[in-house]
Amino acid sequence: MAAEDNIYNHLVPTYKPQPLTKYDTHKASELRNIVNEITKLTKESPTYFVRMNDAKQTYLLGIKEAAIMFQNGFGELCDDSPDSAFNNKKAYSSDIEAIQAEIISGGQTKLPEEFSIQVASLATSQVNRGRDLYATSKGLIGGTYKFQVNVGDDMYDFQYNIRNGANNKEVLTGLSSFINKANIGIQTNVETVPNEPGKIRMYIESDMTGSSAGEPIFTMSDKENINGNGIVSYMDLDRVERSPASSKFYMDGVERHTLSNEFTMGKCLKITLRKASEDAVKINYYPDGNRIMGSLQKIAEAYNFMLDSSQEFAKVASYNLKLANDIQSTIRPFKPELESCGFVFNDNNRILFDKALVLQAVNDGSLQELFSKTSTFVQTMTGKAYEIKINPMEYIDKLMGTYPDFSKPSEGFSYITSLYSGLIFNYYF
Repeated sequence: MAAEDNIYNHLVPTYKPQPLTKYDTHKASELRNIVNEITKLTKESPTYFVRMNDAKQTYLLGIKEAAIMFQNGFGELCDDSPDSAFNNKKAYSSDIEAIQAEIISGGQTKLPEEFSIQVASLATSQVNRGRDLYATSKGLIGGTYKFQVNVGDDMYDFQYNIRNGANNKEVLTGLSSFINKANIGIQTNVETVPNEPGKIRMYIESDMTGSSAGEPIFTMSDKENINGNGIVSYMDLDRVERSPASSKFYMDGVERHTLSNEFTMGKCLKITLRKASEDAVKINYYPDGNRIMGSLQKIAEAYNFMLDSSQEFAKVASYNLKLANDIQSTIRPFKPELESCGFVFNDNNRILFDKALVLQAVNDGSLQELFSKTSTFVQTMTGKAYEIKINPMEYIDKLMGTYPDFSKPSEGFSYITSLYSGLIFNYYF
């Protein structure tokens, strides 16, 4: 088997097999049906003689892989399971600047009904601003200053050393870096005072937002003074400029509050409040256009590959364009429907997409209708892909030896694809 693996991989240099998906796995009954199909085909087919070479084998393996990918693309779109392409939904906000909605992985089946939110005010953090100080002046004398910071229910003790002769800028810059490195849920920096040249002050903001009863998120206090001065009191680090507040919004007209501007509904939908909104913002769900485009791209890539391979093989083997003509004639009756859903057939008959038109077809349901399991288009195209996958040898030149004698009981004949055993396997590792 290892030798076959190497041969198979060597002969598919232009068509890389895709990662395994659930559409590449089959029940035992499905595999038996494939074997029965092959058996029936061998009994009813003539015996052929084929002069095999690398070009033919590479072509055969490539179109077999393309046929599998073609089928998988249809499988993803026609599947009615919760994780299928059309059932994989994406949350949409009518005003993304005000509210963002995102479905959490695994929450597709638990989503709340469509709803609206009007944001009255966002949750805010706590902000402290210290005393305005001249940057080059010298304030606190040298020594070790001890202070305490309470963040929520957590208490942190600090000791900060100031060298003799240090000016206010050196002290504030060093203290800001010292507190930030502790990573305790507050962020600090030294800012210049507007319209006060040469003056600076400490800016302190909590990472958390919201307050259920108006209490502060953090407090600061001195533990030890030097000559009657503490670092917190001297620099007014405990001066609250903005108290924390919870968000206020109306969900379908009902007033709600949250400590944070981001919250989860039913463990499946994440809502992010971004700014106040005068009008209610609608949150609804549509099939995930990117996921659907990915499945459509598989179909297009496989279809285009078969066309290109057929033309390239015809140049090398001086053989007719049977595969190209076959798949083009199969899809031709459905072109009007496909084009109305965003499919574009260029001058070389390759499939491209008008993404805007595809997404419009997704939202109005016409693409889902076209790719339903019962649609004639799906049944016709997947049937053709199955034929190519089962018997790619149909598309190379060969000499006929004998016809089967149908006047006698059926006997097994050499199945033409078994001339290269790799044709009945795929996805080697």
